[in-house]
Amino acid sequence: MSLAFAKDPSGAPLALPGESPFPAHLLVDWVGVPMDLHCGDQRLVKGEIPGQRYLNGAAEGWRDHPEWMDFLDPDSPIYGLKRLEADLTLHHWRPWLGGRRVLDLGCGIGRFLVRFLDRGAHVFGVDGDLLSLQQCAWHAAGRRGCLDLFWSSAQRLPDVGLVDLVIASEVLCYLPDWQEVLTDLTKRLKPGGHLLVSMEARWGWAASEDAPEGSIEEALMGTGIVDVPGDRWVRTVEKDEFTSTLEHAGLEVLLMEPTHYLSDGPLERVMPQNASLSQVLDWEERCREHPVWCHLNRLWTGVARKNP
Repeated sequence: MSLAFAKDPSGAPLALPGESPFPAHLLVDWVGVPMDLHCGDQRLVKGEIPGQRYLNGAAEGWRDHPEWMDFLDPDSPIYGLKRLEADLTLHHWRPWLGGRRVLDLGCGIGRFLVRFLDRGAHVFGVDGDLLSLQQCAWHAAGRRGCLDLFWSSAQRLPDVGLVDLVIASEVLCYLPDWQEVLTDLTKRLKPGGHLLVSMEARWGWAASEDAPEGSIEEALMGTGIVDVPGDRWVRTVEKDEFTSTLEHAGLEVLLMEPTHYLSDGPLERVMPQNASLSQVLDWEERCREHPVWCHLNRLWTGVARKNP
């Protein structure tokens, strides 16, 4: 449910004046205050969401390594790396960033959401992890745009009306029913609106350092679905499968770029810690032209349009 119904730990409402979405400057007094939201999908509370292991991992991360989870904090040890990863994705999306109303599915702590707020956009963030949404509200505080946040799942999206842009970055890979979710997201776009999307690429994901032990055979030789009990469930895709699924949802694919060979990819360890975006863009282009590395992108980064 909306920020309009957020409460502090005592149960007292953190009341916001006006209607959703709310000016982000109104959140300044919320910074540092723990927040509770009504859950829009009770299966999240009960642990009954298919493929929910990534949310269990998030809970463990907040418990054991909050400094890694809150990577928008300049003191986080991965602040620079995560900012570079976001900059890289936004570089590929840059011709399509002008939307006024934005739905960010899997917004997390706000890595893309805050960038759109800084542009003055009205942003609706949805995530299945409540602690991430709390941090997102804190990072959003004082920015130019307007915001509302919802603790819910991809299968129980809030009704926020039609939007110009939908962001679904590295979230569809965790959804067993991703085709149905894509169809629903398409319905929420205005005619001419755009889906900004990224998803795990089969070969590059399997070659990356964080691929779990014992999952390579599934990633390379099977369906691309990696199901490791007690660890994770993730879908990896090849370009043709991703493109055809977007088209089946009623979208025209405008961009499908292999990205993240270095940052968050199989070459991350050899990338200089102080690498600039221009350097990474140059190295990634060389990877695309290389006969071996061209197949080892970590992500497919795409844009698709809902035609009138």
